[in-house]
Amino acid sequence: MLSDLENRDIQRTNELEHRAVQLKAAADVGKAITSVRNLSELLQQTTVLINERFNYYHVGIFLLDERKEYAVLSASNSEGGRSMLEKKHQLKVGETGIVGYVTQNAKARIALDVGQDAVYFDNPDLPGTRSELALPLVASGQILGALDVQSTKSYAFSDDNLRSLQILADQLAIAVVNTELFAETQEHLSQHRLLHHITT
Repeated sequence: MLSDLENRDIQRTNELEHRAVQLKAAADVGKAITSVRNLSELLQQTTVLINERFNYYHVGIFLLDERKEYAVLSASNSEGGRSMLEKKHQLKVGETGIVGYVTQNAKARIALDVGQDAVYFDNPDLPGTRSELALPLVASGQILGALDVQSTKSYAFSDDNLRSLQILADQLAIAVVNTELFAETQEHLSQHRLLHHITT
């Protein structure tokens, strides 16, 4: 009985340490991305940092097009993701894959075993995927896109992964809005300076 209690204690300690590592990784990535002002740089840096800190096979960030009909792959860390970027990969909102589901419903979705998930989109550019997690990017009640994370292991995602990555997705959504606002402000300033220069 004592041995059983010790084993449970060790297991619980390991779980808590793992959770702390994941939360620290999420905080580190969040801190790094809040200082970036260029949208494409922000997205690319985020995929690389998530891959480095969480060690996932593929990380992709999808943003909705202007009509909110398609989720367009905008950044990725993986070789398959880069191939998809070259092909201008996009998924129909509400229709194609887990990302399509997430961008329509603004709710996270996990496929612990992609072979068993009816919504999963079998992507030839990512043949190693065994499990997938997609999280909505939401700011001020508006869906902006999705953070898509894939693993070569089945059942790779736990509730702790979901919580840590949702924190990141929330921070990323705010950073996306901030970079867009920054770009708009810079554009207005440039126009103002040009008008001021013309009138003087």
